[in-house]
Amino acid sequence: MNNPIVSVVMSVYNDEKYVSLAIDSILNQSHKDFEFIIINDGSTDKTLEILKEYEAKDSRIVLIDQENKGLTKSLNIGIKKAKGKYIARMDSDDISHPQRLQKQIEFLETNHDYALLGCNVIKIDENSNELEKNQTKYSYKDIYKRFKYGNCIAHGSVMINRELIAELLEYDENFKYSQDYRLWTKIAKNYKVANTYEHLYYLRLHDNSISKTKLEEQAIYAGIISYEFETDRVVNRLDMEIKNNNYLRKKIGIALLMQFKPELSFKYFAFSSPYKYLSLFMRFFDLKKLKSWAK
Repeated sequence: MNNPIVSVVMSVYNDEKYVSLAIDSILNQSHKDFEFIIINDGSTDKTLEILKEYEAKDSRIVLIDQENKGLTKSLNIGIKKAKGKYIARMDSDDISHPQRLQKQIEFLETNHDYALLGCNVIKIDENSNELEKNQTKYSYKDIYKRFKYGNCIAHGSVMINRELIAELLEYDENFKYSQDYRLWTKIAKNYKVANTYEHLYYLRLHDNSISKTKLEEQAIYAGIISYEFETDRVVNRLDMEIKNNNYLRKKIGIALLMQFKPELSFKYFAFSSPYKYLSLFMRFFDLKKLKSWAK
């Protein structure tokens, strides 16, 4: 049997509520030549039972059952298992448009110098109701500029030309969060990346809030990536750098502001920084109105 043109890689942890919708959206793609590598990352609910039922019904599914290792390591395991020319990501609580794989393959087959392609997303709620559409089309130059401030490509929406980037295709296992942003910036330093204007991915937003501790930790990882991408410097002694490197602190603060968390971002800005006062202003402004305006 010939290798499939694309390998879809998805890691799952305790997602019994949505995983069937995610799997069905891939199995029902207009493009049929793929393998679907699903990593059950130590789920304790009914996820594994659901995955085994799908595995028995469709030979394109390659199921990996393992103890919990976390998303970053799980994705690397899936990528190493993959046989396809292209790697497509999928998150277990999201939905892919039926023509997603076909459209992304067509782009990458036509544009051989592009290593990574994301797409516009439609944000949905817990009941799959549409919330909003991302309307932005990013060129390589646009994305490169945006990467200096934050990630602008949805993780689950991407397709990567594995043959083109070879050894670069590995998530940094030192990054618990923002592992996608880390990989995208590494690729963008060496190859072209793009984000198509077509809405080919449904990104689910959950009501369950992330704790302040985790949100701040996420921002620290994002800030490091943003800082290293723009300055070409490497952050080695993190605690020391966060304490003394004002530009790195600014990057972390901006990452928190982009998450509309001014109460957390305030402490990262120097007293003379305009971002300090923006954080202060945002703390006493109606953030719901501000988010609506920003969109």
